[in-house]
Amino acid sequence: MNPLAGRDRILSSLGSHLDTTARGSGGCVVFEGPFGMGKTQLLQAATLEAAERGLTAVAGRAGGADQPIPIHLLINFLRRALPGTAGLDDLVRPDGNPFRLVDRVGELVENATRRHPLVIVLDDAHRIDDVSALALRELVRALASSPVLWLLARRPVSSSVLAQHALDWLTDHAAVRLHVGALDDESVAELCTGVLGAKPDSSVLRWAARCEGNPWLVKNLFHALMKAGQVVVLDGTASVLTDCVPAGVRAAVGKLLDGMSPGVRRLLEHSGRSGRPFTVEQAADPLGEPAADLSAPAEEAVQVGLLRREGTELAFVHDVIAEALRHPAFPDGGPDRPGPVPPAAAPATPPQPQPRSPGHRDDPMAARAVSALARHCDDAPEALAHVLRLLVAVGRDAEASRLLDAAVPPGPDTAAGTQLVLELGQGLRDADCHGLAAELLCRAPARQDIGEPDRAELGRAVAETAERARGGPGAVAAPWRGRPEVPSRPDPYERPLWTWLVRALVAVDRSDEATAVLTAVREEADRLGGSWHASLWHGHRAELLMAAGRLDEARAEAESALRTAQRSAPDHSVPARLVLARVSMHCDDTATASEQLRTAERLVSGDTAADRARLDWALAQFHAAGGRPAMMVRTLVDAEVRTSPDPLLFSEAPTAAAALIRQARQAGLGAEAEQAAAFARHVAERNPGSQSLRGGAEHAKGVLCGDTTALHRAADLYRRAGRPLAAGNALEDAARAEQGTEDRSRAVRLLESALDLYQDCGATRDTARVQKKLRRLGVHHMRRLGAGRPKSGWESLTSAELRVVRAIVDGRTNREAASTLFLSPHTVDSHLRRVFSKLDINSRVELTKHFFAHEAPSPVPAEARGPGSAG
Repeated sequence: MNPLAGRDRILSSLGSHLDTTARGSGGCVVFEGPFGMGKTQLLQAATLEAAERGLTAVAGRAGGADQPIPIHLLINFLRRALPGTAGLDDLVRPDGNPFRLVDRVGELVENATRRHPLVIVLDDAHRIDDVSALALRELVRALASSPVLWLLARRPVSSSVLAQHALDWLTDHAAVRLHVGALDDESVAELCTGVLGAKPDSSVLRWAARCEGNPWLVKNLFHALMKAGQVVVLDGTASVLTDCVPAGVRAAVGKLLDGMSPGVRRLLEHSGRSGRPFTVEQAADPLGEPAADLSAPAEEAVQVGLLRREGTELAFVHDVIAEALRHPAFPDGGPDRPGPVPPAAAPATPPQPQPRSPGHRDDPMAARAVSALARHCDDAPEALAHVLRLLVAVGRDAEASRLLDAAVPPGPDTAAGTQLVLELGQGLRDADCHGLAAELLCRAPARQDIGEPDRAELGRAVAETAERARGGPGAVAAPWRGRPEVPSRPDPYERPLWTWLVRALVAVDRSDEATAVLTAVREEADRLGGSWHASLWHGHRAELLMAAGRLDEARAEAESALRTAQRSAPDHSVPARLVLARVSMHCDDTATASEQLRTAERLVSGDTAADRARLDWALAQFHAAGGRPAMMVRTLVDAEVRTSPDPLLFSEAPTAAAALIRQARQAGLGAEAEQAAAFARHVAERNPGSQSLRGGAEHAKGVLCGDTTALHRAADLYRRAGRPLAAGNALEDAARAEQGTEDRSRAVRLLESALDLYQDCGATRDTARVQKKLRRLGVHHMRRLGAGRPKSGWESLTSAELRVVRAIVDGRTNREAASTLFLSPHTVDSHLRRVFSKLDINSRVELTKHFFAHEAPSPVPAEARGPGSAG
């Protein structure tokens, strides 16, 4: 990524100033511009350029420190340039004469720079204190004839009187002023390409346009969209799949406002809610402040580039910031944020929550797990809303209810914030769980510390919940079922609540958060002492590792669970046994798989047991591996007798629907194939935040319809979700679809990409299957896997690395190679770094020589050979 896209003119000017300094003349350059324009990156680039030219550089940032910043930068320079100089420490005594200090430092620097030309870099100069500002002005003037280059960055905002005067004098009399403004459209497109690693399409450019050429906003926006799984790269072109500002942008805007004065933050937070231009008087009224007190913050917001004047009104410069501030979950700074005006009519009576059962109160493990989630991620309310939404969507209402109580305890004394309640309520309404949403939203108004604006917003949310439950405008198809009944006494076979939190986090692609929850549970168990669910803990950790394709680690964790099984309830070993069975199938160990499945079947009782869906999936995979397609399908779904799989299956095993369709076609069960695709689509639609589930729906569609575009999308979504085995599976299916075309080279490259993923995971059975398919296509040169491969030299290269080498030797750039090989540019870069290290080379010329010295022509037949195909 080029963080300085569109800054060629400024960089050229900087280079000229550095060259002039190297030749013995100094100067001063001031970078001015609104927030987020990249002034800090320009200073960093200048520091690196100075070092490359043999200049000495010292860098600092102004921040209202007690000591004069320029003086300390120069003192640090003198300690290195003139070692042994007496009296340096005495110069900065608190009781010293500041004028004598400036004179003496100036003399020493003038002498030192005769041998060591100097570049002084000072960021955020607008925050400089008065003494430092005066010292800066005098030093710039005193050293004007010395090889000293001052590089200062400032925002056009007011500071103290003396500091403002000193900086204005510099820009008027002694400095070259470089304005750092918004990027043009061409530079924005270049920046988008760098951030996304792919060419932007119209949807990307529309989002970028809402940033008005601000590079800080562009980078934060697209990083947040990628983290949220809303960016898909297909055939080297990136697309954005949403119109909603992601949570990461809201967090970034919150941090941005933290750096502004309190008045600016208050003005923007309150005015941003309307989304319309406003006057200072209109902003002052709801804040209860005189309009005169907001004039200075309004002017500062204009100067810093957040607001612009439209006649007598003010408007937000960037649509993205305005949208982030309008979001109900924006992390505002206090309880007095105004909410939307409630409707004039009295709100409809909300669905009444049923009385709670005391059966699941006071679960320290669950409380610790939810706290760990809040600590680990910046968007914890959104993550928890995704978890609750998933659990309700797959029929686990009771577990969702209990998790809700762990996050927001019922009662008027709850400490939960209004924004948390609103965001969770929205997530629950979107998941059709109106009973839980109503109960949650009715809790907060009982608190006495709720301000009237927030109370009005809560009332509006309650009214919307009631309307959607009754089937009003925007109502969901499924009727409200009320609060699910919770048994008064826990079921002895019921799983601890933290296990459902971990399972749901993994399903919505929050594996890092799931790991944090598992760590917190283990720490809480150690703190409490006594017996705990060790076998369950290891089993769920093994499941998490398997989802990430770390099969060896998953097997080790599952075996640890079985070693502790005798100290737990017998059925607590089931998750580990099922992981061990599935890992064994991937490694072609059917005997172990069969043994573990038989034991698990004895331990799982009833159709509603926590592990029923997982057991059915493992059994179905076992039947598929044994060549029994009809039995595989009817283990999960049977259209004739109207048996349907547990929706939980499709949330925890995204590839299940595609596997069902594949096997159903072999067995001639067309109705079951259609039904499986519908299940996957339904679960994905109910959980749009999960890339895995969207990938599962695309995968099922691709297998059902032979749609290679959908299969490519599925592989990309799986990769982004961190599920390499699933991605390999989708690539295999895409290769199968491509084999019917005249150009079989695409099928070869797809299978090679799948092979790379399987080999990285240690999935030997899948690896052998793909190798067999490649041999049928005429590809026979495949590197061996495992400990027998050398550590260095040409023979140490893996098949994946060799394919990248061939693409590069063919003259492709890294990005072109990535597109050809169905890899990300980052993966190509990583492969090349490893190749250069193994061969002890550092250029592509040397790489080409090695290639022609060791590689024979590829045996791929002509009809299967295409540009960049592996041989």
